[in-house]
Amino acid sequence: MGAFDFEDPASGSVRTLIQALETVAIAAGKEILAVRAEGAEVIVKSDRTPVTQADRRAEALILDFLTNHYPGIPVVAEELAEAGRCPHHAKDVFFLVDALDGTGEFIAGRDEFTVNIALIRGQTPVAGVVYAPALGKIWSGVTGQAQVADVTPEGAISAQQQIHTRPCPETPVALVSYTHKEPETEAWLQCLPEHETASVGSSLKFCLLAEGRADVYPRLVCLKQWDIAAGDAVLRAAGGMTLTLEGTPLLYGVEGSDFGCSRFVGWGSAPDA
Repeated sequence: MGAFDFEDPASGSVRTLIQALETVAIAAGKEILAVRAEGAEVIVKSDRTPVTQADRRAEALILDFLTNHYPGIPVVAEELAEAGRCPHHAKDVFFLVDALDGTGEFIAGRDEFTVNIALIRGQTPVAGVVYAPALGKIWSGVTGQAQVADVTPEGAISAQQQIHTRPCPETPVALVSYTHKEPETEAWLQCLPEHETASVGSSLKFCLLAEGRADVYPRLVCLKQWDIAAGDAVLRAAGGMTLTLEGTPLLYGVEGSDFGCSRFVGWGSAPDA
């Protein structure tokens, strides 16, 4: 692990890591699209959230890849946790995986679902990839450098470009979930000065902030760390931040954890800007 130099995103080792995560995310996306073409079977898990064979096939592919290529780094993943097989300790560094974020959108036939892989170091998401297979878009980020690219039906990456958050405009755009309309989040938005609101599925909300196409994403219900880590990595790499309601950077950790995360707000620029 010492070979990675996150202070220099241009270093060969970091480029290799991002390229590896992009490659496996695209492969997982192919599995998901194949299941969609076949027709997905929906199962309700113990926490009353839905899961399909797309979630499980994509996660199995990613876990196999990470285990083979980065055997010394623990992996925390959604379905692995459901089965009680996630590590409950990790020394400084671990992967967080949500192989299909936006299962509700996937089941409903919408295209706003994503594959998410992040690397956590020192409780901070330092590298991440978000892939939207039905949209043919992939976002990646490593400290100080974020990119978006097109992905062809054959899985090739093209038209890659750097992205960055924008200064908060006079009328900011706030992002909310398609499928989760929490009263707490609505109440928070009512305290925000004049703004526009857009509904977006899955971790794509972080990516829109990172691209400078939106400005704030509040989420005032507890999520799991794998839901947001990759998107958060892209947002931070693009110049944004994800803060708790107390204004401190959101932290990630495994020690004694149920893999939950605090309530948070994603910002394209500093909230006092």
